[in-house]
Amino acid sequence: MEKKKILKYFPRIALILLFISFSVFSYLYSSPEKLIAMIGVENAYLLIFILAFLGGITTFSGIPYHLVLVTLAVGGLNPLSLGFSTAAGVMLGDSTSYYIGYQGSVIIPKTLHKVLEFVRSLALRYPKILPLFFLLYGSCSPFSNDFIVISMGMSRYPFWKVMVPLGTGNLIFNIALAYFSTQAYDFLKGVLI
Repeated sequence: MEKKKILKYFPRIALILLFISFSVFSYLYSSPEKLIAMIGVENAYLLIFILAFLGGITTFSGIPYHLVLVTLAVGGLNPLSLGFSTAAGVMLGDSTSYYIGYQGSVIIPKTLHKVLEFVRSLALRYPKILPLFFLLYGSCSPFSNDFIVISMGMSRYPFWKVMVPLGTGNLIFNIALAYFSTQAYDFLKGVLI
């Protein structure tokens, strides 16, 4: 029985330990430039892709990859490339959430059914407005896309009509976040020094 509990919680514990390790690592090598020098540019893009993928795949418990995105951008990485890497990881992870919704209510916890049914009813009532909503949500919201992709999967809304506008919105959001974080960092550095 004890071994089953350990195996059940192992992925969560491993993620928590990963973030604690990353936080300690970031603290020890405090400047973003030093962090990039330690990780390497190619590995940094892979790191943000993996963290964004995990953020997209972890249903309703987002991984704070935005902090890493800001750190890497301030460290001197290309905001456009960071945005593409991040958006690709999130959309790949969200594709699994869409699949979960598509497979039906058997997999989804019953406590979330009311919220998902509301979103599903909107999908059926306003099918032509939804792609614009997905684009705007992805462009403006740092929150999880799980409510959208799971409920759209449940309602059998076409995959590409969800993922293309939502992915484009995520791309816009992540590029803007990376770009503006470098501008804010430069501004604050100029003011404080």
